[in-house]
Amino acid sequence: MNGIGVLVHALPEQVADVAAALAAMPGVDVHAVGDDGRLVVTATDLADRFASDSLMAMNHVPGVLTTSLVYHACEPDLGAEPEARAA
Repeated sequence: MNGIGVLVHALPEQVADVAAALAAMPGVDVHAVGDDGRLVVTATDLADRFASDSLMAMNHVPGVLTTSLVYHACEPDLGAEPEARAA
């Protein structure tokens, strides 16, 4: 399993819309939303999408000012068969 923690900084007046857009992304969870525009978000690898691809996509959400990778963890999936990823 590959997972990342991201601090997202959005325009404060658009933070609710940004949170909804991020939460709608597959493999992405929004854990905290601040009135000042900061969001705590995690993303995990999926069979057809890397967590890093989700991070890059976050930068294209309207209202997002910056994203900062603050945590990364990579652990083997015990008992899981390797899956092919789309190129």
